[in-house]
Amino acid sequence: MHMIEVKGLQKAFGSEQVLKDVSFTVDKGETVAVIGYSGAGKSTMMAGLAGVLGGDEEGEQEGSLTIDGVDAREARGRVGLVLQDPDSQIILERLGDDAAFGCENLNVPREEIWQRVRESLDMVGLGGLELDRSTRHLSGGQRQRLALAGVLAMKPGLLLLDEPTANLDPEGVVEVHDAVKKVIEATGQTMV
Repeated sequence: MHMIEVKGLQKAFGSEQVLKDVSFTVDKGETVAVIGYSGAGKSTMMAGLAGVLGGDEEGEQEGSLTIDGVDAREARGRVGLVLQDPDSQIILERLGDDAAFGCENLNVPREEIWQRVRESLDMVGLGGLELDRSTRHLSGGQRQRLALAGVLAMKPGLLLLDEPTANLDPEGVVEVHDAVKKVIEATGQTMV
């Protein structure tokens, strides 16, 4: 069984066809790049893989999208999504609390949450920062790495990165690139 299996996926918002007859598979441990021009539907595809694309009230959809054989909408918690804009993912004021937020929502035991938070912050190069540091005082690259750490702390089977360096300066791009490379090397994570 493939980790990701997309068959004949089509998504339209009103008269705008965003995805048309998309089919592909991804096996566990693979790293896959989805490329295309702006507006081609990459972010829509990522939302679908994350199970947050929405139902019929948010546009017409055909085809299937499964994660480990389960409809993507039912596989939440198995998939971690890092968006283009870290400000859309950073929710809490303190670095440690923000990295722990997803684990808390998954009801991970409290003592395990903080171990996961520290491990994920170390993995993305933020382990040297105080857990009570304000998220408002982080650079763009640090904010994006915090978003990645929060996703990693949830221990998803699939990591989705939706243009995570799009809004960063060159230094931030290098920071995020290096953090993602380290994650792949350390975990063998499946990534799109």
